[in-house]
Amino acid sequence: MIDQANLAIARMREEIEVDNQRRYRFQRLLQATDEVLWRLEEMNLAGERRISDPFRAQFRGTLDELPDDFRRIYRDSEVVQETLDSIFEIQERLFRERDPEWDARDQMAESLSR
Repeated sequence: MIDQANLAIARMREEIEVDNQRRYRFQRLLQATDEVLWRLEEMNLAGERRISDPFRAQFRGTLDELPDDFRRIYRDSEVVQETLDSIFEIQERLFRERDPEWDARDQMAESLSR
């Protein structure tokens, strides 16, 4: 009886751990893309059109944890707008992966109607 209870508890702990890892993974990936996005938006607002090699290297390092299929979306370009667009695309995919029903257009329309 105690053995069965211990097994059930162990299984529940494993399920909780897997769920937490999935949730925290999303948060880490979103935070990484937000960091790059914030810097790119600053550059864009300042009228900068090109990304220097040191910043490009920094961005690659920040996004290093992204899975390969997300990294393939990333455009490591010296052009601010191209890179910015790719980060938006990555974030949209992150949200869709987390919630397949999520639609960026719905979110944007909702925020504009407020």
